[in-house]
Amino acid sequence: MTIRFACLILILTITFSCSSSNSLLTREALIAYNEGKYLTSLFFAEQAILKNPNDKDAFIVAIKSHLKLEEFDKAEEKLNQIIKLYDDPELIYLKSQIEISQSDYENAILDLKEYINKKSDLANPSAYFNLAFCYFQIGEYELALNNYLKYSSLDPLNKDSYLNIAYLYGYLGNSDSAIAFYNKILAIDSTNYNALYNRSIEYQIQNNYKQALRDLENLVELYPNDISVLMDLAKLRIKDKKYFSAINDLTKVIKIDSTQAEAFFLRGKCFLELSRTFSACVDFIKAGELGYFEAYEMIKVYCKKNK
Repeated sequence: MTIRFACLILILTITFSCSSSNSLLTREALIAYNEGKYLTSLFFAEQAILKNPNDKDAFIVAIKSHLKLEEFDKAEEKLNQIIKLYDDPELIYLKSQIEISQSDYENAILDLKEYINKKSDLANPSAYFNLAFCYFQIGEYELALNNYLKYSSLDPLNKDSYLNIAYLYGYLGNSDSAIAFYNKILAIDSTNYNALYNRSIEYQIQNNYKQALRDLENLVELYPNDISVLMDLAKLRIKDKKYFSAINDLTKVIKIDSTQAEAFFLRGKCFLELSRTFSACVDFIKAGELGYFEAYEMIKVYCKKNK
């Protein structure tokens, strides 16, 4: 069973405005960018740069468009052209985004911290999210947590930050705080897969199997064909000695994917607990054929004498 962390995503954003001094081409580039037309925005931005090689806003739109198109080298090339001309914290922030896209997390951290120091209370809140992301990538989990907490205080309805905070609290051994933040996510989105799934794990760590079962049962209702959830639910039922219910869950798994060796093995163990040795042996043999070699030990003990 593994905790799922699906929301570790950086926020690629930067704010600027086209003043009256900006060219019409730059404004067209910005409009196209905001509409998600990145090739078009890049075309207009590059035309604006040709007319005015010092048009900072045109460079910014061009760089952001390159990032969206995953043209990181071209984004960096344009940034190097303009960053020497302006002492602008927003360009430092943009530089950090290019570095994150290139997995250069150490330098991105330095630039994000410089940006935050220069902008102070006016810093884009996403800088804290991205800083946390970078700290997580290099294994500095406490620093990652602190920056996610800072970001969430500035954007209190962002589920991604809550999910990351909850995960980190769980990873650092603070189940109570992890559950509290999963609860916050579920108050916003009661069907959130990751929150329900990971909260069930935290409840199991606390030996609160009743609540863990409830979360997994809710997930099965929402995602009836999710093999991972069905398997975890079956394992939890086995711990609680609810073998008939576990057999039902494992049978659903096998119907979805008949190559799930562990499902056959676990169902075999459930049958064994219910003294249904023949059915257990059928499942153990199938599990062994599918490569679950632990099944052969069960066959040796329980099945040979029944041949």
